[in-house]
Amino acid sequence: MQRRPSSSGSLHTPCHTDGEDLFLGQYGKNMAADRQPGAENRRAYEQAPAVAASPGDDSDRLSSLIELAYDFYWEQDSDFRFTHVAGPLLGRLGLDPRAMIGKVRWSEGNVPVGDGGCWDTHKAVLQAHGQFSDFVYKRIDARGEVRYITTSGMPVFSEDGRFQGYRGIAREITDAVRTQLALRESSVLLESMFDTMAEGVSVFDAELRLVAVNRRFRELLNFPDALHVAGTPFEAFIRHNAERGDYGPGNVEEQVRSRLEQARRFEAHHFVRERPDGSVLEITGRPLPGGGFVTVYSDITERARAERALRESKLALEKTFEYMDQGISIADEDLRLIGMNRRCREMFGFPEALCQPGTPFAAFMRFNAERGDYGPGDIEEQVRARIDLARRFEPHLFQRERADGSIIEVRGLPLPGGGFVTVYTDVTERTRAEQALRESEARFRSLTALSSDWFWEQDSDYRFTRLEGRHVSGDTTAFADERGKTWWELGWEVDGGWDEHRVLLAARQPFREMVMHREGRHGSMQHVRVSGEPIQDAQGRFLGYRGVGRDITQQKSAEERIQYMARHDSLTGLPNRAWFHELLNLSLHAARRYQRKLAVLFIDLDRFKIINDTLGHDAGDELLKEVSQRLRHCLRGCDVVARLGGDEFVVMVQEVEEPEQVAVVARKILATVLEPVVVQDQHCRVTASVGICLYPTDGEDDQTLMKNADIAMYVAKEEGKNNYQFYSKDIKTQSLERLALETGLRNALARGEFSLHYQAKVGLRNEDITGVEALLRWHSAELGAVSPMQFIPVAEQTGMIVPIGRWVLQTACEQNVAWQREGLPPMCMAVNISARQFMHDTLLDDIAGALQTSGMEPSLLELELTEGMVMHNTERAVKLLTRIKAMGVRISIDDFGTGYSSLAQIKRFPIDALKVDRSFIRELATDSADRAITGAIIAMGKTLSLTVVAEGVETSEQRDFLRAEGCDEMQGFYFSKPLPADRFADFVKSGGIDTPLSRDDP
Repeated sequence: MQRRPSSSGSLHTPCHTDGEDLFLGQYGKNMAADRQPGAENRRAYEQAPAVAASPGDDSDRLSSLIELAYDFYWEQDSDFRFTHVAGPLLGRLGLDPRAMIGKVRWSEGNVPVGDGGCWDTHKAVLQAHGQFSDFVYKRIDARGEVRYITTSGMPVFSEDGRFQGYRGIAREITDAVRTQLALRESSVLLESMFDTMAEGVSVFDAELRLVAVNRRFRELLNFPDALHVAGTPFEAFIRHNAERGDYGPGNVEEQVRSRLEQARRFEAHHFVRERPDGSVLEITGRPLPGGGFVTVYSDITERARAERALRESKLALEKTFEYMDQGISIADEDLRLIGMNRRCREMFGFPEALCQPGTPFAAFMRFNAERGDYGPGDIEEQVRARIDLARRFEPHLFQRERADGSIIEVRGLPLPGGGFVTVYTDVTERTRAEQALRESEARFRSLTALSSDWFWEQDSDYRFTRLEGRHVSGDTTAFADERGKTWWELGWEVDGGWDEHRVLLAARQPFREMVMHREGRHGSMQHVRVSGEPIQDAQGRFLGYRGVGRDITQQKSAEERIQYMARHDSLTGLPNRAWFHELLNLSLHAARRYQRKLAVLFIDLDRFKIINDTLGHDAGDELLKEVSQRLRHCLRGCDVVARLGGDEFVVMVQEVEEPEQVAVVARKILATVLEPVVVQDQHCRVTASVGICLYPTDGEDDQTLMKNADIAMYVAKEEGKNNYQFYSKDIKTQSLERLALETGLRNALARGEFSLHYQAKVGLRNEDITGVEALLRWHSAELGAVSPMQFIPVAEQTGMIVPIGRWVLQTACEQNVAWQREGLPPMCMAVNISARQFMHDTLLDDIAGALQTSGMEPSLLELELTEGMVMHNTERAVKLLTRIKAMGVRISIDDFGTGYSSLAQIKRFPIDALKVDRSFIRELATDSADRAITGAIIAMGKTLSLTVVAEGVETSEQRDFLRAEGCDEMQGFYFSKPLPADRFADFVKSGGIDTPLSRDDP
């Protein structure tokens, strides 16, 4: 077997901005093509026309300057230090040619645009003596401005092939970069505005073909995605609407034809259409200059329903007005009738002709006067007096006894803008009843109106003369000791003091619902609510006050308890979210006024869910209470800590001078949370992830500060937990990128964006293929190819890994059976199981379902679990793995050696194989410690009669070592990279011969 290519290349995550990345699309494509090994470069240059002149040859410099004609020219020696720099525009860049002599390009604070801001890639090209072109880097000039420079260079060799250095050219491209950034920002802004409009928008050209639609259009009109492609004829949309009945019943072709004719006129149009599902669209179209039109679709379903409800309400009001038991008339500012209801016409017996809108108010007055409703007197004078009174448009209330003995209560109120409404109530029976009861009511009026728990009377000096009912102390005999004293002499107090109430008493005014309080005999607070009115004799002389009182002590206590509960967390007693926002806003107001700084720390407990799920909610509550007490004690008195819910806390640190002061607080919080907590006689340990946001640097209102602190907290979790992170714009960008990744991941399974690649396992004895591992790949429609290192942690954290893992298991089993049908020999299929899957209740059902539906033999399925998963809860893991083994499925421990398991622990598990982690294999040739660890793992596996598999084998040296140590199988780029299913089948059929399949695929 021939030697396979090494896979030692690495991927660098770019750290430049999106704008710089766009610019690199034009200027930075050179690096991959020009990175060649040094020996190959040297051979290439030996065969090419030699560039053998010394870097110091002046004639050669002049020739190069004339040939390249860039902003400036440079030369370097074999250590990549500048030996010559010349150019007319160096001054503009703030570069001194003399100061550059003897220095390398990566000095002076220069930073590459790309490669994560790291010089390693560029240095590798130089070390390999490779040619490079359009390498872009940036520097800060003397004025503090960022300058972008692109440079190209070629190596210089002597006639005998010895490397002597580099010569090249450079150019400033700052203006080009800024222009590209501005254009991109403008384009993104316009596209974002169009796609996030609240209304649906479609644009068609002069040939009635689709130009564009926005997101809201797709949501509102619900057309198939295929119709949204640019160039789709307008007729296709009309036909789709007609066929699904949007235009109502009728001939579809006729509906399409008529609407096409209307569209071809390119006229402005506006109409409302109710769709079969009950939704209502308002459609506005405008022609475009040069032909075509743009149409805006607004969902006015709610507005249409509101208008319909308003019409129905108006009808109901009109009916209510017409059939009320009271008579009502409405007149305008000119004293002309607007309307009169049926009861009013019946009550006064007006003729129908008189009750028409527009009739002058005087006509009704004359009709009443002529039939004697106003008693004897001059009719015209009666009419004129009432017209003069009406023109004042003043509220009025009076009763009028008519000639027939009936009594009408007349109540008039002016209308805004003029006119008035008058309500006529027949109070004949009520008036007669009131007359009969008046004497009796006079005696008992106070008692019936102010009836309450106890009754009291005072003399003119406000001293009690009578007290009856139930005393606040419960002792009715206590009233005897209180007679002859005032409220304030009995120790009662009111909020704000007694002065205001004494003024009211002096004015002989009644009072209602006045709350008083005093300390009781046993130190408890008593509260009463009293109402009173002045007492006068028949001559109107003031005699004192009488009133009622009610004990509201329990009610007050309940109100205070409700208020406390509304502001505090019921479990920990800390301020809750609502009160924290109040306190934060108050502190922000003070900070703005006095130009102070403050900080918000968002705290989330790590591993809390594990304790809560394992020991129960009572244990979780106990842990939360202990953590809340620790947070209280490690903060200053002026700082605030609140619980937002679950295991989330938030801290406000006031009067911050510098970020380090907040960092000290964060470290103190991390330390106090980390200390063990005894819960149910067990020592539990949790950590915290803390996000920090500073006012006013990171936000000026409470919502922004909380949101940004939350973002920083999630970054702290991603950084390994048990740490704190300050918010920054870069963090927000990372958060948005994660959100985009998470959003795409949620739809990836439904869209069919996942696929599986397969990597062979090879026996070390004769290097034949002994098995295969299924590896998940994702190619997103929006994000392109996404590395498993990026999306699998997100899937694990969000729980989406469970349905994705179920799909992987099912697909891998089906593929294994499909290969056997193609004639391939049966191979053991290894599938990785995530921690979430392993903890999920459906794992056993998922395994059984995949085997049953695919028809694969259970012995051909191998589940790979990490060492940490089985060590977390060993008792549960042993039981679960035993049940899996009972199904006939193989089990292997992946990434072995990175955990903390021992021989005694491993032998408890029913496993078949150990996979040595690739981190120990990578440096086998040079690291004696890795060799010792790998050898020990292989020996341990042999002791337990387990199959030992080495991951990440890339060189023959690694293979030879593993073979000598007795390792059973290997897996890695040395034999084959992961391949798609069809190409893996070809690879197996070829017997694993070194083919382009194994070299080129990712």
